[in-house]
Amino acid sequence: MNIFENKYLRKIGILIGLITLLSLIMSFNPNPAFAQQYRIVIIPFKINAEKNMTFLKDGVLDMLSSRLSSGENVEIVGREETEKVVKAVEGILNEGKAREIGAKLEADYVLFGSLTIFGESVSIDSKMVDVTGDRKTLAFFSQSKGIGEVIPEINNFAEEINEKVFGRVMLPKELPAKQAPQVQPDDIYAHPETLAQSFDDDEVAGKRSDLNPAFIITRPQKSSREFWKSRNFRELINGIALGDVDRDGKVETIIITPNSVNIYRFENDRLLEIKKIDEDKYKIFIGVDVADINGNGYPEIFVTSLNPQRNVINSIVLEYDGKNYTKIVDNSAWYYRAVELPGRRSVLFGQRQKTGGPDSFSSEIFEMVWSNNEYVPDRKVLPSNLTNLMGFALGDVMNDGGETVVAYDKSDYIKIINQSGRVLWTGSIHYGGSTHYFEMPSFEPNSDNRQYYPMRLSITDIDLDGKYEVIAVKNYELTGRLLKQLRKFKEAQIESLSWNGLGLVTNWKTAIISGYMRDFAIGDFDNDGEDEIIAAVISKEGSIVGTRPVSSVISYDLKKKTSESKTVN
Repeated sequence: MNIFENKYLRKIGILIGLITLLSLIMSFNPNPAFAQQYRIVIIPFKINAEKNMTFLKDGVLDMLSSRLSSGENVEIVGREETEKVVKAVEGILNEGKAREIGAKLEADYVLFGSLTIFGESVSIDSKMVDVTGDRKTLAFFSQSKGIGEVIPEINNFAEEINEKVFGRVMLPKELPAKQAPQVQPDDIYAHPETLAQSFDDDEVAGKRSDLNPAFIITRPQKSSREFWKSRNFRELINGIALGDVDRDGKVETIIITPNSVNIYRFENDRLLEIKKIDEDKYKIFIGVDVADINGNGYPEIFVTSLNPQRNVINSIVLEYDGKNYTKIVDNSAWYYRAVELPGRRSVLFGQRQKTGGPDSFSSEIFEMVWSNNEYVPDRKVLPSNLTNLMGFALGDVMNDGGETVVAYDKSDYIKIINQSGRVLWTGSIHYGGSTHYFEMPSFEPNSDNRQYYPMRLSITDIDLDGKYEVIAVKNYELTGRLLKQLRKFKEAQIESLSWNGLGLVTNWKTAIISGYMRDFAIGDFDNDGEDEIIAAVISKEGSIVGTRPVSSVISYDLKKKTSESKTVN
């Protein structure tokens, strides 16, 4: 090989190296002139708030437009052009409608969402939709405290879109380390895992009830931890009830999950599983009660249930026969609720789901009796269109010797109703708050029509002073109940209320806990001769793919014991 061939080959090698280097540089720093061009529609976010937050809607839109259009390969469709098309497209805004809007505007992506403000809590729920449907929707959800956190969260979402959709690598920013909040000795604002206690400002000034130091009245005292907590269950507890179902002289705890009925007993400071008595993947169990209605000495277990589509009632009734728990009623079309009435022992009430009715609050409520091997309606207790049985109680709530109904309306306000159906009083504060729902026929295409059930109420003389009280759960909803089809609860407590001649007023309330309460029961849970209030607490719903639910049972003693607390790991 001569010197000229060497020089020629060397030049070819250098040229190939330069081309390779240039291609590598281009791959990391693409020239906008050759990058794919994107046309983006940003639909102004829906603001759910008690106050006028138009300025926030405009601010979110401006910020997203600024962050996403910072690259030369992104064009943001003008607001006027967008709003004109949005108004022309009828129906609820969802991914399908977003794609329709995007197609009309000849866009590649559509960004839409909502911002919900409740007190100091702020949540952002948004989606970036590929108009063609070829790419997976990019969803973003965040919760924060205070309006001031909205801008950083929107900025985070914009960065996520830039990285995952447009391939722009964003440099991480150094953030100052957050200082850990100082824990106060009397802080009882708690997760049920630890049951450490906390009160709001008005609660700090409250004294504790003699029933239990965790129940707040009016004056400050030293906090206490009169709780018991079970181990965590890695499944949802959908309902809880107490009763001596096997007639062995000990009270059992009946826990239902979405697809199973389970018998437990409190022994040696923990819940022991006695029997898993029914599993059915074709039913969703939503309520449980225990009462001996057929009079044979063995209390029946009434389980209200739905079909998997949540649009048909198919309840069951179980009973111990001396050896096994057998199903004495199956696929019943009745909701069931048992109530203890003085002088009448346990009374069973029933309600049908009205076929073709406008909602799950449409049908009459009856007292039920056992006849010819089935439970049949006897006396009508309440006319139609007033409440659902899952949030119904009957008793001497006014302490005048009569029987009056206490129930929830559709908005979870407590009502007092006489048995002719006349509403005597309606509260102005939301109580209850359940995520159980019935799926009604939808009048809008591609939309749900969930009718949420109310929670259990109880009328009882809990402190044995001769006067009856209403016991109710209060679950605090993240969005302030602004979103009709979506419920997300963050905190909960139990309250005792009494009639004062004008309305129901609070006697005491438990400390707030993190999570929400699904159900509660009152009875001798631990077989010590004294009653307790027990509650099923949901710490994690497990609704996100890849996550599992977390539930537990907590118990409040109704008479102060010598020990400071009881906790089971």
